[in-house]
Amino acid sequence: MEEIKIKGIVIKSIDYKDSDKIVTIFSAELGLINARVRGVKKNKAKLSFAVQPFAFIEFLLIKSGNFYNCINATSIDQFFDITLDFDNYIFMLACLEVCAKTVKENDAEPELFILLLNSLNMVCYNGLNSMYVFIKFILETMKILGFEMTVSNCSLCNEKVQNNKFLAFSYEYNGVICEKCAKNEDCLELSKGEYAILKFINESSLENLSKLKFLSRNDLISVINLLIKDFRFLTEQSIETIKKFL
Repeated sequence: MEEIKIKGIVIKSIDYKDSDKIVTIFSAELGLINARVRGVKKNKAKLSFAVQPFAFIEFLLIKSGNFYNCINATSIDQFFDITLDFDNYIFMLACLEVCAKTVKENDAEPELFILLLNSLNMVCYNGLNSMYVFIKFILETMKILGFEMTVSNCSLCNEKVQNNKFLAFSYEYNGVICEKCAKNEDCLELSKGEYAILKFINESSLENLSKLKFLSRNDLISVINLLIKDFRFLTEQSIETIKKFL
């Protein structure tokens, strides 16, 4: 049996037998792995912190074949404050779900891992709006997967687009399209506010999202709905966490 020490973020956990849990861990080196944590459902279990969503943990694992057992764990950060705000909790859970549905076992994704860790830090400790962070997270995830969205130029004719004119979004072409091209395509009309949000977040770093000051929650929700549908169109995976809250 091989002993492995990794640092990873807990994506989810499920009950296993009477007192154990199977925890899904996202690490930069191994992608997603599942590990059994024994006795963690018992009262005062010493490793209960290691099966909570968002927790950043150093795990000591034993690998037997393709299966992992957790023999010890050390907490690096629990990101506990995320759970104190409903929006933060739901939208950051959605980020975890995106990882669960895009990362594969033994498939290293260091760029996505760093993006997730930075996103958790920005919401938990910098007070960044979790809706902004979710939009940025899904845009960057799709870019990492090879589905970079076209926002500043028409995704058909490549002409630069302007917010003072009619704009639409095409799921088929994964991007914004101009009025001329939209006449012949099945597309979704974008409001000026929706396009401004999409463009600013797409072009900004996580740190600069704090400069984003939009009053319309409805525009934000519309953009999030658009991205969820685009994600499903491109990956054939649904993001269930936030659908019922939008």
